[in-house]
Amino acid sequence: MKVIIYYLLLLVFIALVAGSLVLGRPQSMGMQQMLGISAALILYVIAMSFVGEGKNQDERQILHKNLSNRAGLVAGSVIFSLGILYQLFVSHNIDYWLWAGLIAINLTKIISLIFLENRN
Repeated sequence: MKVIIYYLLLLVFIALVAGSLVLGRPQSMGMQQMLGISAALILYVIAMSFVGEGKNQDERQILHKNLSNRAGLVAGSVIFSLGILYQLFVSHNIDYWLWAGLIAINLTKIISLIFLENRN
């Protein structure tokens, strides 16, 4: 039960940060507000890195962790790809951070698979 509450709190936290960005007019933010948002995002990334970590008690928990990691990978790839397609066809100006994110996700997957399959 504590794990579910942890996940829900992280979801609420990122929703609040995203809401403050959308409703707070990011063009007119001061330095203190930008540092606050940056600190919040850093804390979120650190907290998300601990999601699913811990002692696995059985094969079912390992399977659930692997499936959730796969779903996260697919969701990240789809969102980056949709962002690239949107910018390509609508704004005709592609942000290279989207390309870098998509490449980083897939390159990390490929390198980790090669490493894990060749590990003895």
